[in-house]
Amino acid sequence: MSIHGFIDSVAIGIGSLFIPKYFRDSIESQPFIEHLEAVDLVIPNGEAEGDYEVTANTLGGELNAAFRLAQGVNRKDPAIIYHHGAVETPFDHGFNKIFPYRKQEIEASLLLIRAPFHRSMKEFARGMKDLSNFVAMMAVSTALIEQLVKKLKGRGCRRVLVAGTSLGGFITNLHKIYFDSADVYTPLLAGLAVDDVFLNSVYGKGVAQKAKKNPAGIQSVLNFSHDFAQREKNNVFPLLGRHDRIIRYEIQKDSYEGCPVKTISKGHTTGALAYTQMRQHVLDHIL
Repeated sequence: MSIHGFIDSVAIGIGSLFIPKYFRDSIESQPFIEHLEAVDLVIPNGEAEGDYEVTANTLGGELNAAFRLAQGVNRKDPAIIYHHGAVETPFDHGFNKIFPYRKQEIEASLLLIRAPFHRSMKEFARGMKDLSNFVAMMAVSTALIEQLVKKLKGRGCRRVLVAGTSLGGFITNLHKIYFDSADVYTPLLAGLAVDDVFLNSVYGKGVAQKAKKNPAGIQSVLNFSHDFAQREKNNVFPLLGRHDRIIRYEIQKDSYEGCPVKTISKGHTTGALAYTQMRQHVLDHIL
């Protein structure tokens, strides 16, 4: 095992001691597409830079999300919509490192999504007790990205890229599958086999035993490889870590079915800190 993989194992082992287990109450959930079709949300019309709260009606009830217009929309510039990783609080930590727009010029409009259950660690832990909540969370973020893409295109934005790390990368792929309205997709440290993360990777230490003993429900709801295979893939440019023990390299690379995968010699933890490499990968496909 490489040092990168070792760091993943240690980080997850420690984290699993302090965070309540995923899906500890229930592994029942409707399919993702049913969750997505049920999402009802309207985004604010504001054009000023800042944070905008969004309320979404879902199969699981009312959920709160948000987006940030970090760097204002200019019709001459492309736009990047970025989604954070799971349990990332504050939700802008990685975004600010990947896109240090206050310190260096980035010739793009910059928008950031905050998923439901990400206002605090406590809120996330409470929400992830049910598989259905996890799926609803992804559905809300996917629908929110679509609303932002529509708004950007309506304002004449010439090129829109959707990106995200880990959970955000999975959601990037979901938007590609179910909407495909952006021009470019750069999922970072993610793939299409979300189920593999919970059932077969070291991240499974954080999953309730009764859920892992009944894997069929998780597999049926959280594997999107087949749906992705039905889509054109010429605008998808993934980045994966060769030593990643959470987003397992060979499994997730195969899930992309021929997409030109950029590989870095990192694990998940060290890959998530490879801000320069991730920034360059995104900018290579937007500018």
